[in-house]
Amino acid sequence: MLDAGDFKLRQGVLELIAGIAVNSVEGVCGAGVHPDHPEEKRKRKHLVKGIKAEVEGKRVCFDIETHMEYGRDFNRMAREVQGAVARAVSDMTGWEVMEVNVAVVGVNAL
Repeated sequence: MLDAGDFKLRQGVLELIAGIAVNSVEGVCGAGVHPDHPEEKRKRKHLVKGIKAEVEGKRVCFDIETHMEYGRDFNRMAREVQGAVARAVSDMTGWEVMEVNVAVVGVNAL
């Protein structure tokens, strides 16, 4: 296998990976996605809204704003978001995820 050259990722790609991972956690959606509009989940611009990646070398930190469904355990869900984002980014890129900060900015009624 050729081991020459460099591997780079744009910040937006990392944010998109994180957005897809956030939306894979049941009961959580990104800041720009509302469960009453399922067709909106497929739009890229909504998947990255409220997600900021900071890259330093091959290490990345995320700040993620989420909406969560009313009646859910927000602490448990935030931990699930952290794990899902860290696994997805690490598995797809091989980069180290240093931290995933989750802020609940909205509550969606069921």
